[in-house]
Amino acid sequence: MKCSFCEQTLVCKSCNRPFQPRKPETLAGVYQPDTQVSCPECQKVLVCKMCGFIYGEDAEPKESQ
Repeated sequence: MKCSFCEQTLVCKSCNRPFQPRKPETLAGVYQPDTQVSCPECQKVLVCKMCGFIYGEDAEPKESQ
């Protein structure tokens, strides 16, 4: 599968394995920018090895007031 951000093959930065979701919910989470996705292999937050995109990180930092 391809990274939603850089469109390269989605490989987990933590374990260097291609992302292959085992559940439909995990696959759907990849396309939801506010949903944190864990790598099915190493259980860490999914980070694209190619571009560093973090699946589940807020797109814009929140400011405290």
